[in-house]
Amino acid sequence: MNDDATGKEHVIEARGLTMRFGNKTVHENLDFDISRGEVVAIVGGSGSGKSTLLREMTMLQRPTAGSIRLFGQPVDALNERQRMVLRQRIGVLFQNGALFGGETVLENIATPLQEHTRLDRLLIEELSAIKLRLSGLAIEDGLLYPNQLSGGMRKRAALARAMALDPELLFLDEPTSGLDPISADALDELVLQLKASLGPTIVLVTHDMDSLWRVADRVMLLGHGRLLAVGSMTELAGSRDPLVARFFSGPRGRAALAAAGAS
Repeated sequence: MNDDATGKEHVIEARGLTMRFGNKTVHENLDFDISRGEVVAIVGGSGSGKSTLLREMTMLQRPTAGSIRLFGQPVDALNERQRMVLRQRIGVLFQNGALFGGETVLENIATPLQEHTRLDRLLIEELSAIKLRLSGLAIEDGLLYPNQLSGGMRKRAALARAMALDPELLFLDEPTSGLDPISADALDELVLQLKASLGPTIVLVTHDMDSLWRVADRVMLLGHGRLLAVGSMTELAGSRDPLVARFFSGPRGRAALAAAGAS
């Protein structure tokens, strides 16, 4: 596992990453590293391949060409058993939450523990309750079913399930999508609390400019099938590259910048 210039180990290493669907190239020859403990956001316009890249990194989709290493292990060289072991070090919050509608919130959180550990029922229930509280939900919320939750509560419940196995690497797909500003702010704060208390490496796909300023250490901008820019929000917001400036200097970008400067 290689280290970056600061001496931090790389949790994700991508080289020459290419994805094509028929004649359509989603992205080509992407090279990037993500270091342990970072919060890295992936952004880009519609159709830029953000979610596709996330699926490649979470081993849900094989790239057409190139390689991905997770925790120093070449994903393509692993057999299914080895990939399953690796998946247990990863948590994923899907865009729509993907909670099981026929299970309560606590039962949803318990599912990964039941499938991937040999813990007894009482310990699983206790750990599920801890993750529930860690997500900011109350114990009584854990007895509800997904259709009884608000949008913000569903996101928190899904995050609690993603954290069930104490993952070292956490993927968040549009975590604030569809939330009102207050709920979105609260979820951003929760991500920062998780980073401070548990220290996972976090990769999020988002279009929320406010979230980028609040939680991201670095941002990766995808467009035209390639990686257009990588850097902090301060660096990217001040970029003179026309493609980068167009994305971050629009009305939403300017409003988020003003809000970040005022906070």
